[in-house]
Amino acid sequence: MKAKHSIEKPEWDLVTKFLASEAKTAEKEAVEKWASQSDQNKHVLEQAKVLYQKTGEYYQVKRFDSDAAWEKTQQRISSETISNAPREKPRNVYISTFYKYAAIFILALLVGTAGYYFGLKNQLQNVYSEVISAEKQVVNEYILPDGSVVALNSNSKLQFPKKFKNSMREVTITGEAFFDVLPDAEKPFIINAGNAQVKVLGTSFNINAYPENETVEVVVKTGTVQVISTEKRNTSETAEIVLNSGEKGTFINSLGKLEKGFNSDPNYLAWKTHNLVFENTPLREVVQYLNKTYHTDIQLKEENLNKLVLTAQFEKKPVDFILNVIQLTFDLQLEQAKNIYILSENETLNK
Repeated sequence: MKAKHSIEKPEWDLVTKFLASEAKTAEKEAVEKWASQSDQNKHVLEQAKVLYQKTGEYYQVKRFDSDAAWEKTQQRISSETISNAPREKPRNVYISTFYKYAAIFILALLVGTAGYYFGLKNQLQNVYSEVISAEKQVVNEYILPDGSVVALNSNSKLQFPKKFKNSMREVTITGEAFFDVLPDAEKPFIINAGNAQVKVLGTSFNINAYPENETVEVVVKTGTVQVISTEKRNTSETAEIVLNSGEKGTFINSLGKLEKGFNSDPNYLAWKTHNLVFENTPLREVVQYLNKTYHTDIQLKEENLNKLVLTAQFEKKPVDFILNVIQLTFDLQLEQAKNIYILSENETLNK
């Protein structure tokens, strides 16, 4: 880093002079110009400031034995040189110089490493992005670099390149998501979901791939998708299946097995749409759907309530409304304690 021109790598002697407030105007401008060229250079200079300060503090704390160091220095100098030399500088000046050049070495080593780290980190951040939904949070719509749209259920993470390159679009999902993929015959859309991989050209479908689940499930809403097993345990098992609209593919993790069938669950997408359909559905299952859709804690107090069945349809209704309908339909009691809803038998009817 010279005053005449800017370079990519710093000269640590000049950096140290800058930090020690000993740099001339041209040298100071050169350092500042270099730092302004990129975020990485700025990070390196900031780290250098911190480490330079730490270096001084370190030597102060350690109480450097200046007398012993000075004595060794004197032993290396001949008596003739000493007699002919100009008057000696005070010891603290020599020790200060020692500190300064020790700092140069430390900064070149440590800040160089830090610069590499920050440079690598910045490069990775420029390549990949991720969308994360927190507990009890749903990301209803996120547009990917190719124009495809994805929705994330709670506790889910989607990782993808900031720009799709070459001949395919590839992402990784952990949790549950609904994809509406923009058609592109020349660039298939690849989704990595646990031990399963989904390949599409243009379609909409739901993937449930929470790590704690026994299965990875793919339900196709429109179009056609290909589900591929990335873990082969038995050569006789099907390695891939093709799913059309209305079909469901299931990968069983423990068996490394792919299964195909029709989707019989009308509420597989309720977490996103908040549209629920119940047809002679046991109340226990109704509560499970409500808890998943609205991220609530609804409990049935008595076992007898599991025998009740509900037939109803709700479109974008709040959970309180649905619970009130259930309460009135079966003449139950509904209590709420903090974030917990409790449905129980009506005590007045039992007396």
